[in-house]
Amino acid sequence: MAELRSTSTFWQAVGIALLVFALNQVIEFVHLQAYDKSYAALCDWDCPWYASIVDSGYDQQPHAHERGDAANWAFFPAFTIAARAVAVLMQWPSRTALILTSKLFFLFSIIAFIRFVQVYDSRVPAWLAGLVVGTHPYALYGNVGYTEPMYLFFTCLCLIAARRQRFLAAGLAGGILSAVRPTGGFILFVVLAEALRHVRVTGAAERLYRALGVLLVPFGLALFMVFLHHLMGDALAFSHVQIAWNRIPENPLVHLYQGLIATDSLRQLWALMALAALGMSAWLLWRREPGLAVFTLCSVLVPLSTGLAALPRYLWWQAPLLLVVVQALSGISRYLERPRQWQGRALRLTSLVPLLGLPMSLWGLSLMYRAWMLREGYVV
Repeated sequence: MAELRSTSTFWQAVGIALLVFALNQVIEFVHLQAYDKSYAALCDWDCPWYASIVDSGYDQQPHAHERGDAANWAFFPAFTIAARAVAVLMQWPSRTALILTSKLFFLFSIIAFIRFVQVYDSRVPAWLAGLVVGTHPYALYGNVGYTEPMYLFFTCLCLIAARRQRFLAAGLAGGILSAVRPTGGFILFVVLAEALRHVRVTGAAERLYRALGVLLVPFGLALFMVFLHHLMGDALAFSHVQIAWNRIPENPLVHLYQGLIATDSLRQLWALMALAALGMSAWLLWRREPGLAVFTLCSVLVPLSTGLAALPRYLWWQAPLLLVVVQALSGISRYLERPRQWQGRALRLTSLVPLLGLPMSLWGLSLMYRAWMLREGYVV
């Protein structure tokens, strides 16, 4: 019976994800037509850097930007390996392959996020989880040849496997995640927290199994560092090259404070997003989710240490943060259902209250597409 229920919820997640993904693609198509752009125009900003890796591999020395100090070492390999496979299989140009690969992972990530929410909080409706992850303003990055959807997909896979005590699967997913983006390696804290749960009542073989899962998480990052060391002699080149984008690690709280007192309303909004994310980390800790709390905290503070500009797209693709968002929306709906005198249709309608935020979310997504098409500075 439990297996049948699990199969049913999986196909429910697939169906919802397909509908949400289709809605997202319609919105994108409308904006492409409105701004007279082709799908190739979606591969912009950082996407050409990924294309350079797909086409020619990693640079052996810096060469780009006015100072000639930029190289593609800043971009981790997992996503480009997948895009390279698509390019070779379909015989497509690298930019087309990158866009298709990101879209595929976007669909997969919606499914995975719905399943993640079902595992961590079954009270949240699956349709709400799907809508939040598929239509928020920064869902744009699921379609433009960036790593965000692959990052979310493997984050969810790792978190699901860890919660279900499947540590080998969690370690493999975490290992790939650590090769998707530098902050992916911080999911080690979640796998470790789950491995330590009830560890005293396990046998030696089970403890070894859990330890193996934990040790697999940083494997992708380690392989990339070994590769960079052999390529150009610097295993931390992905970090050192960030100076080419003027991203020099500093005290993240200084950047947060400067954003909060800035006269620029956009920077203030970014700072408020960061502050809310830090608050959500504290909430996760209070809810006795130490692994999720530390993973989220690190995933916020590390990019925040280099500034606010690119931070929002990191925040909006963090599974634990999105989990808190859907829990809050679902909680509002349940609160409105509490009065017992509400019966029948009125009671059922309260479950649709979270939909009131959908127009605002879609408006934000539209603004992001406009900024992307017109190359305005608040998308990077």
